[in-house]
This record gives sequence, structure tokens and C-alpha cells, in this order.
Amino acid sequence: MDFRVDQPTAVLSKSLSSIKKTSLRLRQLDRWQFPTSSSELGRDLLLDALAKVSEPTHLGALDPVVLYKSLFSLRELAGIIERSSTDRISWPLVRYCDEIWGNFFGQNGPKIFYALTPEYNYSILHFSKRLADVLRDILPNSAVRTLVNNRELYCLQLASSEDENLPLYANIGHEFGHTVFGHHRKELVSALDAKVGQLLVRVLSDLQAIDAAQTSRRFGRICQAVLKIGEELFCDLLGALLMGPAFFLSLFEFSWGQARDVWTIGLSPEFHFIRAYPSFGFRLHCISQWARIAEFRSEASSEAARLITTKVAELAVGVGTIPVNHSSDVLRVWPASDDDAEPIRRVLNPRLNVLKTALGEYLDECDRLLRNWYPIIPFSGVGVHEVAELLLRLENDLPPNIVPDNTLLGKPATFGGILNASALFRLELLTGGGSEDVGDRLRQTGIVERLTAKAFESTFIQREFNKWAGEEKNGRSQQS
Repeated sequence: MDFRVDQPTAVLSKSLSSIKKTSLRLRQLDRWQFPTSSSELGRDLLLDALAKVSEPTHLGALDPVVLYKSLFSLRELAGIIERSSTDRISWPLVRYCDEIWGNFFGQNGPKIFYALTPEYNYSILHFSKRLADVLRDILPNSAVRTLVNNRELYCLQLASSEDENLPLYANIGHEFGHTVFGHHRKELVSALDAKVGQLLVRVLSDLQAIDAAQTSRRFGRICQAVLKIGEELFCDLLGALLMGPAFFLSLFEFSWGQARDVWTIGLSPEFHFIRAYPSFGFRLHCISQWARIAEFRSEASSEAARLITTKVAELAVGVGTIPVNHSSDVLRVWPASDDDAEPIRRVLNPRLNVLKTALGEYLDECDRLLRNWYPIIPFSGVGVHEVAELLLRLENDLPPNIVPDNTLLGKPATFGGILNASALFRLELLTGGGSEDVGDRLRQTGIVERLTAKAFESTFIQREFNKWAGEEKNGRSQQS
């Protein structure tokens, strides 16, 4: 054995073993453990990719080392598929989310599946595009196009540390927003440019005064950062319109332990890797308007009087006390070692208030565009009457799945109603509304989480049954 000669053979042998092992792991997954059929689509897509890579015609033209390195990324994608199972993900909840996704993209549009991530975050991954990017290093472009053509697939990754905290699923609305933004990118970029254009002209002038030779690159990076900020706020808008106060509460919870008055820009040598975020304070301020928090508080008072309980009013008032002040906001640009960081901070930081005004006007335009693009989607928010009735059930340790309507069975609660009632009640427990004993408070929070999960499951089954019963009734009517 001479590794100066035989190393490529050893590398190829290990690579082929890795492909075989990964394929076996994927085939052993029980498709009935996936919360949606789209997980199976992801598995099949990845299995087809591994099979294509293993074909002798492709292996013969491959550098074994390139194949070996690419397999690390393919195994990461396989791990995402493995983390998509009903043992940790609420299948009725994601089925509701599938309906929202279908309203945006239709039955013939891109598909989505759900998986857990160890990161404390929610994120959306263009799964099929990521797979195609990896495969282009080891397969001809024609083979890659054939493999992924008409198989566009996304994965929404959920924080594994919060898998029982169902109200945080309100963040799904925000993550869907990234895909909606991508599908309407041209119109939304144009809308953003119309609002921030004059500001950017003044920023360009300031950059030229600092160092004309560096202006082009610095201005390009600023434009990319503003675009990223605009995208994040668009996603917040969509989350608020879809999920109401529950999204407001979920973002507030994600802000715990983080600076609330800092806008951040993360620079990168490649423009598309630049990251930028508005402050939590400004985001919460915007969301409070689009989630109609003030109206929610006002309507809750009359609901509390009708139900003869102070709990509804107390919870609504509590939502109104969440801080949304953003007057002390500052901008930080990192890494500090980047030569562009300080000049960018110097020209943008004094203009944060002007930028905020422009972004507020941009969100007004985004709201108008969304309602024109998706007239069938109810962006009117969550009904306070329904939430109040569901809160009353939670207060009495009952699943928040039924809204009284003067009939024996009542009306099944909506997805948004359950989510908002649970979010309000859970946050009230965490802030001292229940027992002062930590163990008892943990028990009470667990009860709310289980009642919420039961409500999602029972209302979903009831809806499916009602749909089936209606189809059966119509079928019998046509036969007669």
C-alpha cells in the first residue's frame, strides 16, 4: 500500500460507504412518522440525489476529495429530514400551517416540511436550492436541473428547545414571509426603493465626502443592509397580519436576554451574505400597530364585562404594557475590524429616525400589496370575542377548542384563536399570574401546553370530519 498512489482510492471507498449508509438511514425512516407528506418528498429527493451521485458515469469524472467534502453537506440535509417527525412536532399544528402555505402558493406551488433545529431560532431553508448548490460541485448542471426540476421544496426549522411552547409557532408567519418576499422580490424592492431612495442619495453624498475611492463598495453594502432590514420588517408585517397578538408576544419572548435598542449590520465580503436587523424595540412598535394591540385591549374590556371575569381584561392590559419604545436606538456594525464598519455606522446612525419613517411608509405599501395579491387570505386579525371565550376555558382547565354559539356542540375554534388564547394565558403564568412556587408554576404551564396541543388536535379532526361529512352528504344528494 502506497498512500501517495492509493489515497484517492481510499477516499472514494469511504465516500461510497458514506453514501450507502446515509441512503440506508433515510430508507429506514417510517413515512407515517412525518407530520406532513412533504417530508417524504424531501427524503425521496435526497435519495435520488445520492443514487445519481453513485452512478459510475458520474463517479468516473469526479475528484474523490471533492465528493468526500460534499457529502458532509448532504449528510446535514439528511439530518434535517430525520428531525422531521411527529414525536417532537405537533402534526395538527403544522397541518394548519400547510393550509396557510397553500393559500400563498397554491397546490401546484413549492412544498414545505418541518424539522427541529438545535438553534434557539426559527428559520426557513430553501431545501431543494441548497441541495442543488451542493450537487453542482459533483454533478453536471444538466443532471442537477433534471433532479430538482418541478420539485421545489422548503423546510421550516423550529427551535427544539421550545418544541412544547406552541404559542411560539406564531413565528411561522414571519418565516413564511421570507418565501413570499422572494416570490414578489421585484415589486417589494421597488416599493422599498421608492421610500428610502432620497435617504440613500444623502448617504451616498456623505460617503463620497469621507473617501470617494471607497464609496462604491460601501454604498453597495449599505443598500444590501437596508434591503435585508426591509425584508425582516415585511416578514414581521406578514406575521402580525396572520397571527395577531400571538406574534407580538412571541417576538417579545425572543427578545428576552438581548439588547432591545440596537440595530445591527453584519458585513461580509460577499454582498448576499450581509445580515441586518432593526432593533427589537422598533420591530415591536411596528408589530403592535399591525397586530392591532390597542384595539385588542379596547375590545377586551367589553368582552370581560360580558363574561363577568376580570381575567380577559387583565391579560389584554398586560399586552399593552409590553415596551415598544425605540427612541434610544443605535446602530452597530460588525465586525469592527472591517474597514467599512465605522464609516457605515457614521453615515447611518444619525439618520435612523429618517430611516424609521421611510420604513413605516414602506410597510403601509406592503400591506396594500399583500391584500391585492392574496384577497382570499383573511388579514383582518384575530377576533377578541373568540379569544375571550377560549381564555375562559383555559382558566377552567378545559381545552380551548370550542366557542359557544347557542348550539349543543358549539363552533370549533380557529387556529389563530387557539394560538392567541394560549399565548396570552401562558405569558400571564410566566409573569406571576399563577402560583409563586416555581414547581407549581411549571406544572400550570405544562397544563396549558397540553390543553393547547389537545385543542389543536381536536379542532383539526373535527374540521376534517365536517369536511368529509359534507362531501358524503353532497355525494348522496347527487346520487339520489
